[in-house]
Amino acid sequence: MEIDRWRSRLPVTRSSDGELVGWTVSDLALDSGELVDAVNPVGHVVAEDLPLEDAIDVLEHHGLGSLSAPYWARAPLPVVSELDLRRPRADWTWRRMVMTQLDDTKVWVRPAYPSYPERMVELAVPLPVDDVLVAEPPVTDE
Repeated sequence: MEIDRWRSRLPVTRSSDGELVGWTVSDLALDSGELVDAVNPVGHVVAEDLPLEDAIDVLEHHGLGSLSAPYWARAPLPVVSELDLRRPRADWTWRRMVMTQLDDTKVWVRPAYPSYPERMVELAVPLPVDDVLVAEPPVTDE
């Protein structure tokens, strides 16, 4: 997600307890702000081009749950704590990752199937992470 669009997001909280469940983002230049995208707390689009009330409903029901979906990132083997996933190298492979912690500015991830040296490593990645963590790895590396 381009950073200007991410900065224009508006929070959506669960009405029962105030928990952040996602964001609404819109591109005012394209749709006059009438339709929004429902975005989970880390920046992945959950649903596109919805009226605001529908986007809020989608996020209340699926925003947090979408964080447990499998995500993939380019990473080496082994992953080390100093690693910057935002600067992938050509020799890194697609590895399944899981999110372990989230705050207002970053998410912590670890390999889903860690090798022995990786079993205690978690990496902090600044939000949004939709360009680092993808729902499906590309079929071929480019």
